[in-house]
Amino acid sequence: MKKTPLKRKTAMKKSGKPKAKPRSKIDFMRIYGSKTRVEFVKKLPCTACNSGPSENAHIKSGGMGRKADYTDIIPLCKKCHSLQHSRGWKALGLNQMLLEAAALRTQWLWVTRAERGVA
Repeated sequence: MKKTPLKRKTAMKKSGKPKAKPRSKIDFMRIYGSKTRVEFVKKLPCTACNSGPSENAHIKSGGMGRKADYTDIIPLCKKCHSLQHSRGWKALGLNQMLLEAAALRTQWLWVTRAERGVA
């Protein structure tokens, strides 16, 4: 069998990906949060069992090594958080609708706290 080099019939296309625009400071704080926001959520009672102290739990992951959005965090105690990581949200009796409602409640508490001027 005669070996001939392979030839491309069509030209390779250049990558047409647009460059990412730099994030504004407001977008950065919304996405990545702040130390005061993390500490605020830690003071809230657990969403699943209503006990404390709590840890921050993301209801959606960032995926593939990306940092998750801090607008989707809820407080969970250490026991519930480890149960969620090992068995999933259904083990805590939380479905997607309840998770999103809890995240919105946490977001609302954070915003109203900032509007009241509480440090």
